Amino acid sequence: MYWKDAGYDYVDPIIPSLQFLAKAHEIFMGLSLAAIVLDCVCSGLLSSDGLPLGLVTAAYQVSSLPFFASWEFWASCRLSSSKRATVSRLALLGLIFIVFLLTLVMGPCSAVAIIPNLDWWDHTNPFPEGPERAFMRYKPSDLWPTSITKDLIPPGCADTKSPDAEYCPYSGYELVKEWVGAHQNQGQEPNITTPGHGGVSRHLASVTAYPGLKSWGETSTSTIGYKEAWDLGAFWQYALGQRRSLATPSRPRIAPGFVNGSPLKKPEVRIMCVEQYEWSTSYFDLPQHAFTLRNDTWWIPSSVLRSQQKFRGLFSNTTDGIQSHVGQFPTAFTWIDTFSLVDGPSIGAVLAVNTPNKSVALVTCSVSAYWKPTTIFLDPKSDMIVHEESSTRANEYDQGQWDLGTPINIAVDWADAMDRNFTDDNGLETTYIQHMMERYNNNSSSPILFSGPGLGEESIPWRISTALGLYLTEALARVQSTLSNATVLCHTSKTDQESVSIFGDLNGYHSQWWPQDKSFIDYAHEQGWAELEFAIARYGYGWGFQGKTVKLATAALVLQALIGTVYLGLIISGIWKPSSWATMGEMLIFAINSSPSTVLRTAATPVDKHTWRRTVKIRKMENKRQELVVEGETNVELMPRMGHKHR
Repeated sequence: MYWKDAGYDYVDPIIPSLQFLAKAHEIFMGLSLAAIVLDCVCSGLLSSDGLPLGLVTAAYQVSSLPFFASWEFWASCRLSSSKRATVSRLALLGLIFIVFLLTLVMGPCSAVAIIPNLDWWDHTNPFPEGPERAFMRYKPSDLWPTSITKDLIPPGCADTKSPDAEYCPYSGYELVKEWVGAHQNQGQEPNITTPGHGGVSRHLASVTAYPGLKSWGETSTSTIGYKEAWDLGAFWQYALGQRRSLATPSRPRIAPGFVNGSPLKKPEVRIMCVEQYEWSTSYFDLPQHAFTLRNDTWWIPSSVLRSQQKFRGLFSNTTDGIQSHVGQFPTAFTWIDTFSLVDGPSIGAVLAVNTPNKSVALVTCSVSAYWKPTTIFLDPKSDMIVHEESSTRANEYDQGQWDLGTPINIAVDWADAMDRNFTDDNGLETTYIQHMMERYNNNSSSPILFSGPGLGEESIPWRISTALGLYLTEALARVQSTLSNATVLCHTSKTDQESVSIFGDLNGYHSQWWPQDKSFIDYAHEQGWAELEFAIARYGYGWGFQGKTVKLATAALVLQALIGTVYLGLIISGIWKPSSWATMGEMLIFAINSSPSTVLRTAATPVDKHTWRRTVKIRKMENKRQELVVEGETNVELMPRMGHKHR
C-alpha cells in the first residue's frame, strides 16, 4: 500500500515519530499476551487438576530466556496421569512457548508493521488522461539483426565524406578516441557516459575478463542500445511537455518493455587479442578465449595480409617461414572475414603496431558479439542516465559463468564502413581505427609487451582489445538508429480521440499519414510493429509484503491477533470465565495469606526440580478461606472442603 512520495516537507519528519508508536504497539501486544497467559494460569489453579508450581509465575516470565532454561519451566513439563490434565497442560505449555517466541520478535514486527518502507512502488494510475501506446516501426525480428551487413547503414552514413550524424554507427568514434587519449598508461577499465538524443545518456563500459589482470588481452564491453535510450528520453520529454500525470511524482522511474513480454536487448562485444613478434608466412591464428568452448585456435592463411599493400613490408626476408620486423613500421589494421570458420567468432582483426622496444608486434584478435537481454530504466529526477536493472558481468567472469546471448555475425563490409578514411591533424591520410590505435600505443610508457598472467598491467593486447571493443559496441548500439524508423507514440483520450507523435517532436502530427479508414493502433498492428509499454514507479513510503522479513513479521502479528481473537471469543460466548486475580500483586497477597505448607518446609535453596514439579491448586478450606494447596499436604486442618473451589 503506497502512502506518500519521499521529499515532501511534512512527510520526512513524521517517520522518526512513528518509532514511538511502534514501541507503544510492542508494549501493548506484550501486555495483552501476558494477560492471556495469566488468566490461563489462574484457571489452571482453580481446576480440579491444578498446575505444577513452576508455572504459577509463567505469565510474568514469558519474555525471560533464563526461565525457559531453568528447572522451573522444564520440571513443569512432566505430564499428568490424567488424560484431561495432560491435554490442558500441553495446551498451556504450548501457549506459553508461543507467547515467548512472539515477545522476542514483537519489537521488530511492530516496527515493520508501522514504519513505512522507503522504496520504489508501482504507480497505480500513471495515465489518467488516457492510455499511452508506443510502437517501434520495426518488426520484432528486425530489431536486433543477427547478421550485420553494410545494407543496415543508413544512406546518409554510407558516404565517406558525410558528417558524423549521431544516428550513424561510426559516430561514437570521437567519444572513444577522447577516452583513449585521456587514459593512456592509467590501466583503468572504461566506464564512459555517452550523451544521446532526448537529453539522456548511457554507460559504455568495459571489464577485463580476469579482474586485476590487464596483462591478458581479453575484455567484454557492453552498453544500452542508442535507440532504446532515445525512446526512453523522448517519452520523458513528452510527459513533461504534455503535462502528463506520470511526471508529477517527486521521483518517478520509467522502465520500457514489450507488451508481449519479450526482453529488450543490448550489444555485448567480447574480444581476445594476443601479440607475436615472430609470425609465419603461411598462417596466423585468431585466438580462442574463455567465452567459447573451443580448445584450439582458428588458423587463417597469411595471404589475406600479404595481399594488402599496408602489410606487405612485414613479409619479406623470410627465414624458414618465420618472419619478424625490427624498426618503425606504419600502423596497419584490417578486418578478417570469419564467416566460413566452424564455431568461429563474429569477425577477426589484425593490427601491426610499433612497441616501446622499437620492434613491431602483430596483434590478432577474435571478436565475438552478442545481443544480450537487459532491463533498463530512467530515473529522470535523479539523473538523466539510462541505467540497467542489474549488471553482473564481472561476477559472471569470476564464477566462470557467462550468459552468451544471441550471437551476431559481422560482415567485413559493415566493419570496413566503421574504419572511415580521414586526414589527421598533420595532414596524413589514415583511418579511424589506425589513428586511434596509434594514439593509444605510441608514446606509451608501459614496458609490458606480452600478454599473460602475472606480467603486470595494461599490455598492448589489452589496450587494443579495450579500444576496439568500445568502438564496435558503440557502433552496434546504433544499428537501429535511423531517422526513417522513429518510434511513434499514440495517446488515446477519454473520448477515444487519437493523438499521434513521433518521439522527439512534442508538437505531434496534425495530419493523418496512415490510411484514413483505420485508427493508428489498428494500422500499427497490421504492420506488425513492436509495441512498447512503460512501467511507471514512484519513490516514496509505503507498506508491502515483499521480502522474507515482512512476511515473518506479518505472520507473527497475525498469530498474536488470532490468539487474542480466540480468547475474546471464548469469553463472549461464556465458554471461558476470566479469573478474579488480574495482577501479580493480587496473586502474591493471596499466596502470603495462605497457610504454610508442610510439604515445602524442607524445600532446598535453590529449589530443585522435584519441588517445581509438585501440583498446586486453589481451594476453599475448612476455615472457609481460599488458599493455595500443594500436592501431598498432610495437615488435616489445611485439607480443602469437599465439593468447594473458588472462582
